[in-house]
Amino acid sequence: MLGRVPPIPDRARYGLLKPSPLASTWRVTGSEDCEVNGKPVQIPPVQLRLSISTPTKVTLDGNSFRKWMEFDGDDQPNLLAIIALAWSYILSARLVELQGRDGSMIIYTETTAPLCRGDERLSSFSVDVGNVDSRKLRWFAAILAPGSGFQVISPQQDGHSYQSPWALSLATQKSHFHIRPGKDYQDLEISDRTPLNSYEALHSLVNFCNREGVSNHQLHAGLATALLFPTHNYLNVEPALPHPTAGNPSSSSTKPFYEDADQLFNDLPYYITLSCGGDIINSTLCGVFWNPQVPSNLASPWLQPLMDLKGMKSTQGAPGCYTEVLAMICARRAPNVAFLSIGAATSGLTSTILEQIKTGQPPLERHAYAWTGVPQSFMDIAGEGKYYETHCSKPYIRRSDCWRLRRLPPIVDDDLHYRIGPFTPWEPPGHGLLKNCPLRVQLHKDCNRHALVYECSTWYFSNGCTLEDNLGRDILVPHIFNDLPPQEADFFRDLRFSDNEDTSVDATVASFRWVLDNGEGRPPEDAYKDQWLQSIDDADSDGDMMSLYVDSSGSEGSQESGNSIEKSIECKAWVDRASSAIREKGVDNSSGIYDSQRSGRSSAAWERVSRE
Repeated sequence: MLGRVPPIPDRARYGLLKPSPLASTWRVTGSEDCEVNGKPVQIPPVQLRLSISTPTKVTLDGNSFRKWMEFDGDDQPNLLAIIALAWSYILSARLVELQGRDGSMIIYTETTAPLCRGDERLSSFSVDVGNVDSRKLRWFAAILAPGSGFQVISPQQDGHSYQSPWALSLATQKSHFHIRPGKDYQDLEISDRTPLNSYEALHSLVNFCNREGVSNHQLHAGLATALLFPTHNYLNVEPALPHPTAGNPSSSSTKPFYEDADQLFNDLPYYITLSCGGDIINSTLCGVFWNPQVPSNLASPWLQPLMDLKGMKSTQGAPGCYTEVLAMICARRAPNVAFLSIGAATSGLTSTILEQIKTGQPPLERHAYAWTGVPQSFMDIAGEGKYYETHCSKPYIRRSDCWRLRRLPPIVDDDLHYRIGPFTPWEPPGHGLLKNCPLRVQLHKDCNRHALVYECSTWYFSNGCTLEDNLGRDILVPHIFNDLPPQEADFFRDLRFSDNEDTSVDATVASFRWVLDNGEGRPPEDAYKDQWLQSIDDADSDGDMMSLYVDSSGSEGSQESGNSIEKSIECKAWVDRASSAIREKGVDNSSGIYDSQRSGRSSAAWERVSRE
């Protein structure tokens, strides 16, 4: 998951970070004899959010992963909420230690979770912390307190006080938790108010998990959940964690993992950058649902089985089951960030991610692929083979390749403005005549595949110093999805095929609008006359109009009714036969948006993954 994420620097060694501290270096690779090879490419910097104005409100009403079952069948206690709350303190404390301003500190508030004796019967969940000293006992009472049991105190900036990105407020009128100390602790009051540092807090959490028979899988799932708290705050979505439950762990199946505690501590600077890295996590979670083999006009049928899954009896009858199944599917599709998918389901963020995906224009952060190895868009992938194909003595280029080449720095200045990529991950469908492409594209027709390669990140400090990081945490192994839709018609049984093409329309409009809004004008191709693109006003296409890049639902739906799978397959066969006849006669039909692929067969790939 950490891949090439740059760790947040230590102030003691380098200084205090500037307000916009992190930039990156990207370069073009490809043909050595091409003039753009090796040229730098400007990518918008990562917007680190190292503070928030108000704590994130958290509830314990979550439905997903209310019962934690290990892969070997071990029925463990579900302590995800407690673990996530503990991680919020650990991350907050570590950020203060690494980049806290003069006078910044983490303190306990007056609010605490109450202590209880061993023989008391309680309505709240009793947390048995064992024989720990008073400092650790006070720490548990703080992280499990109703409201906010701790906070970061920092000097005011611009007349405002700011909180840690993981500052939480546990929403409740009374405590959800009681702390049950060991027999050696007799008092029900805690006098020690000295906060634990991040290292002490992490070891206290690891010891607690070992004592309760919780595996490192649940510890990392709790960490992933905590990493999402800044994203929840930014999106204004309250996390809803599952209420803790007791389990029946077997003593033989749960293995201690204390030896990982020091490594986890060393990884905290990387996790802090990832968690605070603007839209990195949001883009990554959305990117898991994207498929590089699915063009924009097939986005709706590709996502349709996910919508169908929600309506099945097996998921409707069990609260939280739907998001749990999605988390497992996503974990298999993108193992690099499997725990983030589980964390999103645990915290209740999955439904928001789905809503973003359905718009056809989910958040796209270029650094997400560079850092995690999970591609977010067709623009992240260089493609394969030659850039053009010859049909009927005419050179054609795939529109996806044409879009990629537009993004490269121009060899000859053409006053076009492709400084940022399309605001949709789905590639445009079909081919276009090479002669209709701008000069900046035609000049690369004989080049080897170009790519935009991430080289390093650069930190900027208030003292004027800079620090380059080109290594990251791990050797990054990119995970390219390879779930090609099956061809067998049997996969279509029991699958509904929806008439709703909103995602396809919006994604296609967004992709083509990127071209039309960048000052190029409307190319003379039939695709640009398609009814889906009529919502793009020619008046919007003059000059650099990227600020007008908004959702366009399109007034017209699919050209194929899709009332049944059989009709879809028959239509596909007909279009294939017609397209072959057209090509044999030398008629140009490859520029159209609607082609034989709009058959819905891509939806079967999701079905196949969910069955495995």
